[in-house]
Amino acid sequence: NIFFKSTLLAVTAAVGILLTGCSSSLDPNTFTVELSVEDTSNWYAQNQTATILTIRSNSPDPIEAKNVSINNGQCSYEGYRRKIQYPQFFKMGQVLKLQLTGCGYSNVVQVDVETDKGNASYSFQ
Repeated sequence: NIFFKSTLLAVTAAVGILLTGCSSSLDPNTFTVELSVEDTSNWYAQNQTATILTIRSNSPDPIEAKNVSINNGQCSYEGYRRKIQYPQFFKMGQVLKLQLTGCGYSNVVQVDVETDKGNASYSFQ
């Protein structure tokens, strides 16, 4: 009877550890996500603006962003002033800027960041 209880306790503890490891949730404080409108005017194209999504890593550990989805993939984007491809590698304080091409500032409702350590979701009102 004692053997059964200790075995049951060991199996229960192992299952609890496995279920915790399966979670895809990432602490939302891992990144700061901000939305802004920046002036992109220059001498030949005046009065232009761009909607920019800025993602900054707050994590002291390196983290790899595998994908960013805006409004469940319904809002397209490109790298801001540079080409972007995934994965993107972050250290603390590093920034990724995305220029929205498929929607405007007021249309952004949700941003999902998929990483090697789980996923985080950010909402905008």
